[in-house]
Amino acid sequence: FELIEELKSEHFGKDLKISLCVHDLLLYLNRSIYEQDHARSNNTNEQYLYQDILKYIERHLDEDLSLDTLAKEFFVSKYHIAHIFKENFGISVHQYISKKRLSMCKDAILINENITKIYLMFGFKDYTSFFRAFKKEYGVSPKEYKELYAQKPQS
Repeated sequence: FELIEELKSEHFGKDLKISLCVHDLLLYLNRSIYEQDHARSNNTNEQYLYQDILKYIERHLDEDLSLDTLAKEFFVSKYHIAHIFKENFGISVHQYISKKRLSMCKDAILINENITKIYLMFGFKDYTSFFRAFKKEYGVSPKEYKELYAQKPQS
């Protein structure tokens, strides 16, 4: 509309203003087309990839879930996975997996599962690393957590 108004006017600097309006219009059209073709498809693809990675992690918590494993599973580079994950979730893939495993362990402790079985069920390789991670996340040891919060067996 600005361009049409300027074409019909007799204002000082009319030719320069028309040139600026044409450039603005071309830039606007180019950006619109580019964003339609690229931004949405990339964001959509990345969202699908992100959702698929989350589902995969959920189903394979007891397995090796390194970036290399995920990259092979999804046929993309581990750097791409790390970038998408950090952008969408705000933490690294490793941190997410660790938090997810610890949450599952915590839930299992609450229903009075054996702690030794728990850490192995959810992908921790040894008790020491599980103990340190659990204490760091929840502020108490797994045994203390069990004593404080687990369901008491009915007599």
